Amino acid sequence: MPQTTSSTCSCSALRQASRHVTRLYDEALAPTGLGLNQYAILANLQRLGPSTIQALAKHLVMDRSTLGHLLRPLETRGLLSITSGAGDRRVRRVELTAAGSTLMEQARPLWARAQRHFENVYGAANAAGLRAALAQVVAADLSWPGGSTVPIENPVAGHGQP
Repeated sequence: MPQTTSSTCSCSALRQASRHVTRLYDEALAPTGLGLNQYAILANLQRLGPSTIQALAKHLVMDRSTLGHLLRPLETRGLLSITSGAGDRRVRRVELTAAGSTLMEQARPLWARAQRHFENVYGAANAAGLRAALAQVVAADLSWPGGSTVPIENPVAGHGQP
């Protein structure tokens, strides 16, 4: 496992840690045929109840197209249903099915085991602190001032820039 250093960019460090921890949860959930992303979707639907795809994507901090890509196999397996909204057929609603609820009953103890293992290895206080710090990252406004594109302040010399 590569070690991150203080010179590693924040995004790279977050992604490396995420992949490392995701592997633990994916292995724990493997008997259910779910990956962590799919488990998170089903767990959120179980907790929140029926939701629009847009609201669920916002709750998961995920774009709608990525969520749609993850929902299709869950729908194919009969774990959730996707329907058009009654008032506006463009609005898609997603809901956990009985089969999805049953699978979550099997998956939750496996997830809990991975959660306990992570906390045993990393430390319960460290894990709680990590979750709090990551919640702050998610809540932070990371948008660029004045727009959605990266401002170019200092072009790199010798790369076709004046």
